[in-house]
Amino acid sequence: MIYIRYLLLAILLTPLVSQATPSKIELVNGDTLTADIVSETDDTLKLNHPLLGVMIIPRSRIKSLVSSTNTEPTTPPPQAKPEVQHVDADDGLFGTGLYTNWKRRLDLGLGGTAGKSSTNQLNIGFNADYESKQMRTSHKTAFFRAESDHELSAQSFFTSMNRDWLRPDSPWFQFAGGRFDLDKFKDWDYRTNANAGFGYEFVNTDTWFFVGRSGLGFNRTFGGEQQDFTPEGMLGIETKWDMNQYQHVEFSNTYYPSLNDRDYRNLTSLDWILDLNSFVGVALKLGVTNEYDSTVHDDTDPNDFKYTVSLAWKL
Repeated sequence: MIYIRYLLLAILLTPLVSQATPSKIELVNGDTLTADIVSETDDTLKLNHPLLGVMIIPRSRIKSLVSSTNTEPTTPPPQAKPEVQHVDADDGLFGTGLYTNWKRRLDLGLGGTAGKSSTNQLNIGFNADYESKQMRTSHKTAFFRAESDHELSAQSFFTSMNRDWLRPDSPWFQFAGGRFDLDKFKDWDYRTNANAGFGYEFVNTDTWFFVGRSGLGFNRTFGGEQQDFTPEGMLGIETKWDMNQYQHVEFSNTYYPSLNDRDYRNLTSLDWILDLNSFVGVALKLGVTNEYDSTVHDDTDPNDFKYTVSLAWKL
């Protein structure tokens, strides 16, 4: 019987002996809590307060802690500082300082066939885009050459520049642009044109960009059979769509009606870009361009289609 009494007494006293002494927590705002620590992580403490119940407190709010097993107050470890990502400074195109902080891309395409007839084609392009809160600038340059049975069948070059002056908190903007063309298979040797006007941003998000432009300008042709100065209007749209992380589509169409007569020009371009290696900056680009010109003479086709397959590098 004596052993049974001792055993019952030990069972009754066990919860009192095993119960932990509450810890004292002082918060940064001056409040003090006395509660049991249920669990803890590097960032939080989980407490069981006799009145407030179970609560979770960030360590950043704790000034000092006196635990049940340590009578000395401790200060919670400082929070880790956010990692700083270092971005290399842009030294411009090939380190020359040109086009600094622009988005730059080089396109290169080669193609051909061999057999009863042989063809070969070369296309080179350079694009550069820059945007700030005040302006948006786009520069494009392209060279195209094709041979059929060792005879030149197409050779053209153009370079263009367009600048938009943006307005804070408004979708409206002003623009001005120009283009220079060389083409061995036109009625002229080279052509310049310029235009200016107003534009409107219909959509401008991280994945979709869509704007329209309307203005006035001129084109001037030199050499060959056609040497004319033509005042003309300008109406165009431009869109860029990121289909997903790897696929991008760019489309533009610009209509130039003559202000002298019913003649007109229409420039269209469509590019599909597939990122092959985003780390290296290599992509596959499929493109088609066409210029329709109602002023061509003789039996020349008014359409001038060009199809290109290129590798594109971010510079």
